[in-house]
Order: sequence, then structure tokens, then C-alpha cells
Amino acid sequence: MEKNAVLASYHLMWEARNRTYATAKLDPDLEKYAGNKALSNIKLTMLYHQEHGTVMEGEPVNSPEVTAIDTTKATLKDCVDTSKYTEVESKTGKTVSNGDGPRRHVYNASAIKTGGKWIIWTTAIDRGRTC
Repeated sequence: MEKNAVLASYHLMWEARNRTYATAKLDPDLEKYAGNKALSNIKLTMLYHQEHGTVMEGEPVNSPEVTAIDTTKATLKDCVDTSKYTEVESKTGKTVSNGDGPRRHVYNASAIKTGGKWIIWTTAIDRGRTC
């Protein structure tokens, strides 16, 4: 049951994250599911998009699993496929170079349980590892 609750919060965080990057504006639901480093990472990326006049089109594909859990903490490992997730200029829709590297990476996260609900607390993409 708790694993399902962690995964649900993780997916909801990604949905709010995707909406944030699609508009370069903070989604109002994001802070319900992301805190600490996870939230600050998303905000920093949003600021990057604002400063560069870009947004993200499409959506990444997630395959998360809970790798450890206790009563108040959980860790997750995800394989994120960004092959259909593209940075574009917000005014023209012109694709910004996505580089030539792999588009599937390991994404590590942690969650904490607070106030009876799970919040994604830290996130880190491992660009050196593909999946």
C-alpha cells in the first residue's frame, strides 16, 4: 500500500513538473508533491527555460520503482525516456538542440512521509548511466 502511495506522489510530481516545463511557469500543484531539493531542481530548470525563452514539448516516459521504504522514507529508481521530449523556442516552436547523447537515463529520487502524505524530497538524474 505505501509503495503505491509513493509511486502515486511521484507520478503526480512528474505531471506537475511537465506542466511547469511546458509553460515555463510554476504549476500550482507542484508544491503538493515536491519539496526540498526536488522542488528547487524543478524551479531552477523553470528559470532556465524562462531566461532562454524555451519550453518543453511532448512528455518523458517514466518507469519508476520503489527500491526501499520504511514508515517515513522511501527511495525510488526510474528509467526516464526523453526521446519524445523536446526543448523548443517558446515563440517559434523551433527545436533547440537536444544533443547527440542517449535519451534514456537513470533517475534517482527519495520521498518522505509528512502529514500523512508522501512528498518527493530529492531527485537526481544520472546522465552517466543509461537504462
